[in-house]
Amino acid sequence: MADIFEPRGINKRAGDHRIDGWVGGRADTWSGHYLEAAASRAQADAYQMLADNAHAATIATQLRDKDAATARHEQAAAAGLSLLPLTPGIGMEIHGVDMANATDGQVNVIWDLLMEHKVVFFRDQEHTSREEHMAFAKRFADIGLAYGRQQALGANPDLGKHPEILKLYSDEARPFAAANWHSDVSWSDRPPLGSLLLSRKSPPVGGDTMFADSYAHWNNLAPALKEFLEGRVATHGRASRDEVEHPICRTHPVTGRKALYINPTFTNAIVGMEPADSARLLSELYAKMYSTPEYCCRFRWRDGSVAMWDNRSCQHYAVADFWPHDRFMERVTLLDRNEDNEVPFWIDLLGERHYGRVLTSEEEISTPIGGSTRTIMD
Repeated sequence: MADIFEPRGINKRAGDHRIDGWVGGRADTWSGHYLEAAASRAQADAYQMLADNAHAATIATQLRDKDAATARHEQAAAAGLSLLPLTPGIGMEIHGVDMANATDGQVNVIWDLLMEHKVVFFRDQEHTSREEHMAFAKRFADIGLAYGRQQALGANPDLGKHPEILKLYSDEARPFAAANWHSDVSWSDRPPLGSLLLSRKSPPVGGDTMFADSYAHWNNLAPALKEFLEGRVATHGRASRDEVEHPICRTHPVTGRKALYINPTFTNAIVGMEPADSARLLSELYAKMYSTPEYCCRFRWRDGSVAMWDNRSCQHYAVADFWPHDRFMERVTLLDRNEDNEVPFWIDLLGERHYGRVLTSEEEISTPIGGSTRTIMD
């Protein structure tokens, strides 16, 4: 199979002299490659012109991005916040947040930054009580039981007084919890919007969490592979539960952007492909998705640190390198207030939504999947 990702500078197909998907960098580096292969000076001139145009477009985009970034910093400052981007594409650390006393203006800025940067981080929240943790989450979304849905509670017996808070212990008995790339609960017919994770106890070294940009994963696929995957579904599941099908190309209900919605933890197969072909393609996709550092950020935890992420636009990996130290986190699950947006969907060129379905041993449940099992904590 040909490389499933095109070069990061130029996406070029045989017989197609357009340069699309430009993501930055010097045009002459890539154009030189094609100039050497050009059959004539005319072709070389054509390639150079296209490369120059792409470079000019990149500069224009960078200027727009710079203006937008300036505006974001000004809006944050007006709300009493300061910003520290972890990378240009994903991850924003926000300073000045007090989860127990956040203003409406701060909440609005945080939400906008979450939609743009996929994951945001706060520091110094160790004073936050469980009640304040949940109250802050409710400023953005409904909150559900630990896994979002009532029938999933058996997966975490330590729910205690607060069933809406998932307690995540990593110790001698479970040193590798969540040490794999995943989008939370993609095995559910209604995966949660996101998560609000508070560190109660962090190891002195190690135990970082990595986040990967699912928009970038999709955007940088080779055009032919995008065409092949768009509109297809993949099965997701976990032990003792019915499988669900979700679109491989997922449309974000807020931003309208497309994301690659598969992960090696819960995705089982691409529907409509032979098992061996599906396994090979998924393996190649994962190899590319998680070996591109430009699509990732990494967060170093301290006691009282918080990460808030959007499961629809990013994935994460809890790095298991802190043995023999312990780690204790508490997570609140965020549910979209608009139930129509909870079930993953793909929007076609006509603007129509296409959903997946739940697969049981006896029947296939028609779309849209989900229903009355959604449990909201008031």
